[in-house]
Amino acid sequence: MPEKEMSSFVSADELRQAFQQRRDASVINTPAPAPAAGGAPMTEEQMFQAEVDRYNAIQSDIMLSRVTNDLAAVEAAVNALPTNIAAIRARGYVFKSYLENKAQTLANQWHELRPRVETGIQQQTYGLRTQANMVEASHNMRQRNPAAMSALESQASAAQSNLQGMYDPLNENVLQTQKQLDDIVWTLQQAEQACFGFLATEAPVEAVPAEWKKPGSKDGMGGVLYLTDQRLVFEQKEEVATKKVLFVATEKKKVQALAWEVPVASIASATGSHRGFMNKDDFLTITCAPGAGIKTGEGATFQSADIHLKGETGDAWQGFINRVKTGDVAKERTVPVDAAAAAAVANAPTKCGTCGATITQPILRGQTEITCQYCGSVIRLS
Repeated sequence: MPEKEMSSFVSADELRQAFQQRRDASVINTPAPAPAAGGAPMTEEQMFQAEVDRYNAIQSDIMLSRVTNDLAAVEAAVNALPTNIAAIRARGYVFKSYLENKAQTLANQWHELRPRVETGIQQQTYGLRTQANMVEASHNMRQRNPAAMSALESQASAAQSNLQGMYDPLNENVLQTQKQLDDIVWTLQQAEQACFGFLATEAPVEAVPAEWKKPGSKDGMGGVLYLTDQRLVFEQKEEVATKKVLFVATEKKKVQALAWEVPVASIASATGSHRGFMNKDDFLTITCAPGAGIKTGEGATFQSADIHLKGETGDAWQGFINRVKTGDVAKERTVPVDAAAAAAVANAPTKCGTCGATITQPILRGQTEITCQYCGSVIRLS
């Protein structure tokens, strides 16, 4: 099953990890060393040196260096959003038109917030430096000052927390926006590698690693679930064992094939659910309207599909599908649908010219022909 590949730019997960590593690196309020159990009590000189070591260890915290580094990281992430959005547009992603405005709003908020945080850093650093001078004065006289040292650590910890609280909410929105872009990049990567063709003017909206069990089969197949503005498609994309020894696969081959597809208009319901141990597994169940069906790559049809999603929730995908069905996704297009393609659908025949039956199956933009489900005649679309 395909894993989500890293994008060419710094991902939201990488940015979040870097922030967390900086915070985990803080040594503020690390307990003072104590003698080993049963060992001799520390001498006054040892305790003095331990306090000096503690003081030296928090110099970057006194200077609020981690906060300063955070600001540089937020600045870089905010500035990267427009470029990253332009990159997905250049690759053909035409939905989520709000992204450009969202990036601009975040930039405006950041340009207003950063000077306030920088002023806060200056004020807090001045207070910390004053407290640090008290500790240094004692150390210069070869004396410990536990009370002043503890107060310095507490003050430094509080200063960092207060300043982080000023920019954390905005940074969370920046990371959430970058995560949206990461998911779009992955969707585009999968679409560009897909073994099936997209219809003219059809565009991918979302994609997710998933697993599906063919009706009557005990084994599931791994692959990618795609949602376009017209279809829901499952592509098998995995390594399959071709030889086993004592139940262990000794030979494998890569399999990539269209498993099934269904027009979104034919989906009567899409429902997300949680299953498995502690409800940690996300599922999406789709059911087709009467008279419609999910068509496999071999031409067979079935009414419903149960899909195990890997990395996104069934509730989220229920929302994605419903937004395509209602036309809300179409309202977020950055490029309008080709007028000729839309007209071809609007002007498509409503009855079969051979048997006279009413055409009930959805006609998708980009289709050049449809087959009458009653007599099998091929109807050309202009």
